Amino acid sequence: MDPVALLLAFLRLPLYFLLEVFYFLFRCRPCKPISNQHVLITGAGQGIGAEFARQFAEMGNTVHCLDISKELVEGVVAGLREAGHSAHAYTCDLTKSEEVEKVHKEMTENGHVVTVLINNAGVVFGANIEDMSLTQIQHSLTVNLVSGLWTIKLFLPQMLAMDQGHVVNIASMLGLMPLQGQITDYCAGKAGAIHALAQLRNQHAHTNVHFTAVCPWFVRTKLIAGIEKETNPMEPEELVRAAIQGIREEKDVVMVPDSVRFIHFLLKISPLPIRDAFYKKKPDFTKFVGHKLLEKVQ
Repeated sequence: MDPVALLLAFLRLPLYFLLEVFYFLFRCRPCKPISNQHVLITGAGQGIGAEFARQFAEMGNTVHCLDISKELVEGVVAGLREAGHSAHAYTCDLTKSEEVEKVHKEMTENGHVVTVLINNAGVVFGANIEDMSLTQIQHSLTVNLVSGLWTIKLFLPQMLAMDQGHVVNIASMLGLMPLQGQITDYCAGKAGAIHALAQLRNQHAHTNVHFTAVCPWFVRTKLIAGIEKETNPMEPEELVRAAIQGIREEKDVVMVPDSVRFIHFLLKISPLPIRDAFYKKKPDFTKFVGHKLLEKVQ
């Protein structure tokens, strides 16, 4: 590595930590309240999506829960209603644009104007890209990236018209620093979800509509079943609390837990041999439940 470039990289390190300390001491970001809003959450039938629905509902919002499983999403909504919250269930296959359009039309006709959109639905197959069919690759990218772009296309115009709203993509740290393992399609989809919001944030910087990409480490959900020991996952509650705080502070990117922000920064400034050494350890995906999901998409 060029010695000058290496010197500049290490000079950035104390500046980075100085700014971090300044931020945590003075909390110079806004911290807007989120209540009395209509919040749409995709993939809300379980895991992270269901936890988003619970926490947003407890904050006094009306939550609109969307999931491909009718049984799961109606179960989540029933529980919220029993607790006295305002919640609605929608069954929708996000890979079918006409079904998403139907949900949008139904909500509009009922006078529900979404001001917080949480694109949470995702899928991980854990397969080598060279072993996947084109249909399987397209399915992965459709769920992890394209479906979010489509919901944004449908719901963003209402937010812009009101000059109010927040769009959130639940991405992944793997969209910022891909690791070893059979997750090429997943990393590509999540990287796209992050950068799409970065572009939209720049495009609409003159408005009061905000965009936040949430990039967690692995989270203990059915999505990573079989590789829990490999990934040391956090609980959904921890992720959602941090994500909502990041939304309230109108951050562009939320990395959870805080430790991964430091790792990400170090990898960005490290010489290539150090980065290569970091990626040498190869996680074992042989027991990953995503393989069974892959068999259903031919």
